[in-house]
Amino acid sequence: MSVQVIVSQKGPLPITVSFNSPGTLQVILEVNGSCFTSSANTMTGIMVQLDGQNLGQANIFSNGANTHRTVVPAYYKAQLQYGVPHKLVLSAPPGTITDFNDFFTAVIHY
Repeated sequence: MSVQVIVSQKGPLPITVSFNSPGTLQVILEVNGSCFTSSANTMTGIMVQLDGQNLGQANIFSNGANTHRTVVPAYYKAQLQYGVPHKLVLSAPPGTITDFNDFFTAVIHY
């Protein structure tokens, strides 16, 4: 199995990147990162959108406020086309905060 790094950078969110697929194939998109919230006992995370379609969210529950937390990695199946630019958007859902202390990674496994 091969891996292509799509995102590897500091925050804050949102992060938008365009990339090309290594072929017309089904891939697994993996998203990791960190974030925080100003409220205790809150679900926080990273929203994931690929080519305009909401795939879901990588989440972590934060018991404490104002502490950076690493989200649980999220994995999504996606069908990519070769020769077509693809667009990945990582964004913060309501209640989630990111800044330059947060780091984000997205890779495709194929």
